[in-house]
Parts: sequence; structure tokens; C-alpha cells
Amino acid sequence: MIRVLIDECLPRQLKRWLSESDRDLEIRTLKDAGWEGLKNGVLLKAANGKFDVLVTADKNMHHQQNFVGLDISVLVFPTNRAKTVEIGVNALTQSLKNIKPGQKTVMDMAQVQNWSNSVLEAIVVKDGVIHHVFRP
Repeated sequence: MIRVLIDECLPRQLKRWLSESDRDLEIRTLKDAGWEGLKNGVLLKAANGKFDVLVTADKNMHHQQNFVGLDISVLVFPTNRAKTVEIGVNALTQSLKNIKPGQKTVMDMAQVQNWSNSVLEAIVVKDGVIHHVFRP
């Protein structure tokens, strides 16, 4: 079971979409956890040990925060647009199943036109950040 925390910058429906996509995910939103409005550094410390992954659309979080001593991973989804997030749930699930504790991971969907049919093709490290590269 992967314990997933969804950042408030993503559509609230993502919890339902992920739950419908994969039963091996335990999913909570910041609202569920009572952490709405927490700044990123405080949020990461509060969630560490309680969740495995924070899913966010904040492209700068992994550059701005100190992850030393944290086991929680951060997975950056490339957009927060609800329609695009919904069709990208399959790709998001693939990334969640391939993330390791404490990783700063970015989903790279640049080569994909139809996100619903995308496949995780490669895992690449660039400047200390893991990139999950998807292809059609």
C-alpha cells in the first residue's frame, strides 16, 4: 500500500480518480489531513513518516525545499488543469509505483500527445532529480 498525499494545488477530484485507478493506493488530500495552508517545508515535515509520497504540481518544490533526513518523496505532476490531470491518472499511477523513498521526482510528459495511453519508458537522474520519462 502506497500512502499518497495530494497537494492543494491539484484538483480535488484527483483523490477519486486515483482511488478508482488503483486499489493499492491510500490517498488523502491536505484537507483530509487537516493541513490546508501549510507552507511546503512545514508540510513535508508534518507528512514525513505518515505518507510515502506528496503529489504536487509545484514545479519548484524540489528545488526550494531541504529534503535531508526526510523519507517522504515528492512527485511533480506537469500540470494542475483538471481535464489534463484526469487523463494523466494512468501515467501518475505508473510513477507512484516506481518512486523510491526520499526521491524528488518529476513526470516528463513532453513527448506524449495522449496522456491516457502513455507508458513510463525511462527513469533518468538530472541534477539530483529523478525524471520519469513517458512515451506514447
